[in-house]
Amino acid sequence: MDFTDNRLTRLDNFPRLQRLATLSLANNLIESFDTANLSKNLPNLTALTLSYNRISTLHQVANIGKACPKLEFLSLVGNPVTRRQHYRLYAIRSIPSLKVLDFTRISPSERDTAQRLAQSAAGAALESDVQQEKVSSKTFTPGEGQSAQESFQTSFTKEQKEQLRDMVANAKSPAEIEQIEASVQKGVFPSHLLPTKEAQENGGGAEVAGRSSRKRSADEAPTTTNGEEANHKKAKK
Repeated sequence: MDFTDNRLTRLDNFPRLQRLATLSLANNLIESFDTANLSKNLPNLTALTLSYNRISTLHQVANIGKACPKLEFLSLVGNPVTRRQHYRLYAIRSIPSLKVLDFTRISPSERDTAQRLAQSAAGAALESDVQQEKVSSKTFTPGEGQSAQESFQTSFTKEQKEQLRDMVANAKSPAEIEQIEASVQKGVFPSHLLPTKEAQENGGGAEVAGRSSRKRSADEAPTTTNGEEANHKKAKK
């Protein structure tokens, strides 16, 4: 499956793809992954191309290992993380199933070196840095870590839930349903998919401006009418 050049920022919300083995995601803006989603829905992924994205931490490299336990080929060429000290050895240690990293086959001596690094003081210091990256990356995102069903139950009002059901029932394509589900999972109401009138009511700002404009017009209209009526009376006299 090829998603090259799509400006994706995060790997998440994959449907169940039991037989998918190869995933190409080069030239995007990817910084992070939904580890649980990938491990559950892409269980047989063996080749992953992430060249020229924005992966910058070793913590995310470790997440790839957790998400893809059968991964044999990985490319992170062009990502900031490749400039980190001990990057290659850390990746080899974190993803034991790997056979090829950044288009270079992993040798037995590299595996031995990665193992020795992990057991050394330098490896302990490196792991400490990775754990700090993990803590720093835990910023709050509404709905993060929840399924769409859990987020639906906890993140929306009764009225919004009814609107979401109507949106799914009236969706024009499977892609539109996926967009709705992705927004719901993140705890974000997809107002951009509502019919125009409802979207304006939910959006607020544009509607308020419109009401203000209509109010000014309504206030001005009687003034003009009263003036015309006064002139008419004078003409009669």
